Amino acid sequence: MNEKYEYWLKNIDDKEIVKKLTALNKDKIEQNFSSSLSFGTAGIRGVMELGTNTINLLTVGKLAYALGQYARNKRIVICFDTRNNSKDFSRLFAKILSDFQVEVLLFKNYAPTPTLVFASTYLKCDYAVNITASHNRKEYNGIKIYGNDGIQIDEEEQKKITSLFDATNEVEVFNKYQKMRLKKVKFVGKKILDAYINGTYEKQKRSIKITYTALNGTGFKPLKKLFAYNGFKVSAVQTKKDPNFTTCPYPNPEFEEAFAVAKKKALKNGSDIIIATDPDADRLGVMVKSGNTFKKLSGNEVGYIFADALLGEKRGNIVVTSVVTSPLIDKICKKYNAKLYKTLTGFLSMGKKAKELAKTYGRESIALIYEESCGYVVNNAYDKDGIFAGLKMAQIAEKLKKNGKTLLEYLAQIYEKYGNLTALEDSLPTKNSQMFIEKIRKNHLKTLKIDIKEIIDYQNDNTGLPKQNFLEFKLEGGSFILRPSGTEPKLKIYLFHQDPDFAHALLKNLKDYIIKLEKL
Repeated sequence: MNEKYEYWLKNIDDKEIVKKLTALNKDKIEQNFSSSLSFGTAGIRGVMELGTNTINLLTVGKLAYALGQYARNKRIVICFDTRNNSKDFSRLFAKILSDFQVEVLLFKNYAPTPTLVFASTYLKCDYAVNITASHNRKEYNGIKIYGNDGIQIDEEEQKKITSLFDATNEVEVFNKYQKMRLKKVKFVGKKILDAYINGTYEKQKRSIKITYTALNGTGFKPLKKLFAYNGFKVSAVQTKKDPNFTTCPYPNPEFEEAFAVAKKKALKNGSDIIIATDPDADRLGVMVKSGNTFKKLSGNEVGYIFADALLGEKRGNIVVTSVVTSPLIDKICKKYNAKLYKTLTGFLSMGKKAKELAKTYGRESIALIYEESCGYVVNNAYDKDGIFAGLKMAQIAEKLKKNGKTLLEYLAQIYEKYGNLTALEDSLPTKNSQMFIEKIRKNHLKTLKIDIKEIIDYQNDNTGLPKQNFLEFKLEGGSFILRPSGTEPKLKIYLFHQDPDFAHALLKNLKDYIIKLEKL
């Protein structure tokens, strides 16, 4: 029997948890106690089950205890999303931090990640913590940690907290704090939401019709108020808390399936566009009316529109993206004589780069920060914000409608101006995506029978960027990138090519190849 499981079973004081542990079968015990959670993209994430490598009161408490040791006597704001257990996790987190003389500011009700990011600077906090699993399925939960600049904590701080996390006994922490009362905590909420959306408004009559879906997450209240202040009316669906995401099992605006309910509503009410934010409202998805249906814009296509519009409005002359973002953005920036900076994947890298550039050129010089996974910054933040991005997209669509055009026609003009480029993204589940990249590194996809011009290894080559475990393959007319997901056990594929037929065929061949290689 698993030693860690036996330790939990014998030492946890809570009878209900012991009862649930006893009910676990052998396979589940081995699966959930085979390893410990690792500190990933500025936090932890996993399925909500009992175990050392899953999300539960013990592992949440373990991270809170580690952060408490690291941030003793600091000021930390905590918020949570609409998922099952998120509120309970946030309260446990607050109790533990307060025992380390941390000044805890705790959101009374759920709120979006962009609001927490805003609160970290608005309330002059040292750190900000959000209990959320973002766009993952209902089984998941997690914790994100931000610094006082609204950027996810960097690798150096992650390592220090990880060291404390790994040395913490989660059972002892749980037994100590499970029944402790919540005290020495200040509740916050409404005033921060109001301050977050406060600013210059354009109260004018709007003609565009918008359907919005919050995907049963946190975005509805701030987005509705922000849009109203700017003259936009929205027909909203999936606005109420539903931690089981009954009508959208995978609440990710990257995928068209997430728009199913909103699409029905939009067809009935004659909307021009559909806007979606994921459950913690940091990502934006867009669909546009096309004949008798709606067309989904890809994350890159939304980025093209933002870049061309914002640079055309002279809203700054710097764009920050990542290496997995479509290279068409290079041509857009060149047209406007804008500076383009590319970083490793994720808003930790992009936010840090943008902040560095802001110190030199001023924050107003940065027009756009974006990544293809539906993450955009069009306001003054350094972390993705689906709410303000949604407003900007509505403003662009409104201006186009007044000139008799649609977002799709604008996108067609962009392709005509800069050249058509097919940008595809997909992913496949893998047992160990980091090790799987090593397999590919060794065989170089030799049996795939494609003409690879160059291989860039971001772990071993001198790319000018920090080392990271992924590979880029250069082709005639395009390229593709393979990298492990930072939040889920899967391998991500990014493919760019001038020939759409070739691109789709290659993606299929790549997926078939990866599936076969995974079985070896």
